[in-house]
This record gives sequence, C-alpha cells and structure tokens, in this order.
Amino acid sequence: MTEGTSTEPQYVEGLNISLRSKASTPTVKSVGVGRDPLHVVRRCVELRNKVRNTEKEYSVCVCLVDVDQHQKLSDAAELAEREGILLLISNLKFEVWLLWHKEDKRAAQTSHQLDKRARELDLVLDKSISLGFPFTAVDSACRTARAADPDMKAGRKGPDPSSAMPILVDLLQGTATPGGGC
Repeated sequence: MTEGTSTEPQYVEGLNISLRSKASTPTVKSVGVGRDPLHVVRRCVELRNKVRNTEKEYSVCVCLVDVDQHQKLSDAAELAEREGILLLISNLKFEVWLLWHKEDKRAAQTSHQLDKRARELDLVLDKSISLGFPFTAVDSACRTARAADPDMKAGRKGPDPSSAMPILVDLLQGTATPGGGC
C-alpha cells in the first residue's frame, strides 16, 4: 500500500521484477492509495481483512508513506503497529530513496529540490518512474539509507533525509522476516 498513486507503486513493481531475476520470487500487490498516512494504513487493514482466510491472504502487509506535512503520521504508526503492518516512512519524501540509487547525498532538501533533482537524474518523468530507472543500484541505495539512519525500523520517523525502504528490499530478497506480519 502506498501513499503515492504512481511513483511508489511503479517503483515497487519494478523493484520486484528486478529482484526476481536474482532468484527472489515474492508476489507483490502494489496499491497506490494517495491521501495521508493514516488513510493508507486504514485502507491496508481493510484489504487485508477482506482476503483473510482465503487463498489470496497476504503474508506481509507493508505501507509506504512520506513525512511531508502530514499531521496524522504518529496515528498511522500506532495503528500499523497494532495491526501488525509494516509502516515504512521516508523523510522528507519517497524521492529521497529514489535519489540514493544514483548518488550518496545525505543533506536535507526541500520537497521542490528533491523533485527537481530526481528529474535532473532522469529517475522520474512527471510522477512516473523513468523507463531507464537504475533498479540494479538498489544495494547502493540501501547502504546510503542505512548510513543516513542507523536506527531504521518500521514505524519510525527517521532523520531528514531517511527512508526505511531497505526493510522492504530485505523482505523481497528473502533476507528478512516481517517481524509481526499480518
């Protein structure tokens, strides 16, 4: 489940395809919800409960959200923890994670600066992931993210900039367990 309706779902689907070629075989259902983090987590709970006890039951539920200016981020984190959903927060926004696929810059930037830099590096085109996005640089992005936030964990708002996306990468690669799952 993602706060974004274009960039984040496209990224997750592209990452899953890229990692699958490395012998990882998870099935990812990416859903862009939009709005605020609390709405994203509530929608995830609804979808999870709808398919619970069926063949399509999810083994792990993950929500990707940004810090932005959201007032309900802490409420979203509390609900996610109660429901066993992994809430992965990017601070300031998801574009910082995208940038780390091409450069290791950890200075805080404004939302406008992040968007501009993502376009300059040809990572996004409008609100879509570019066709040539460097998914193979995900390990480098993970190293930068872990250096930016050594205390990274689901449900935690890290420093600006930070992103908990390496947790999803580890899950997709099968090198981590959900730790609470669904």
